[in-house]
Amino acid sequence: MTCLKWIYAYLFDCVHSHTTWPHRDPVGFAYVACLDCGKELPYSLEHMRVVTTEARKRDLWGARSAVAGRF
Repeated sequence: MTCLKWIYAYLFDCVHSHTTWPHRDPVGFAYVACLDCGKELPYSLEHMRVVTTEARKRDLWGARSAVAGRF
C-alpha cells in the first residue's frame, strides 16, 4: 500500500489494525473481524493474511476443480 493510500485510509476509513483470531463461517471460509469497526475481512489460512475477495474466489474455483478431478 502506498503512503498516500494509507494516509487516506487512516484519516477517512478504518485501517483494520486490530483484528480477531481467524474464524470459519458456516460455508467454511476463514475470516477475521476488525475490533474497531466490526467489518469482517476474508482471511487466507495458507498465507496467514487478509486477502481480497478476488483471491478468495480464485481459491474457491481452484478447490472445486481439484475435487472434481478426483471423481
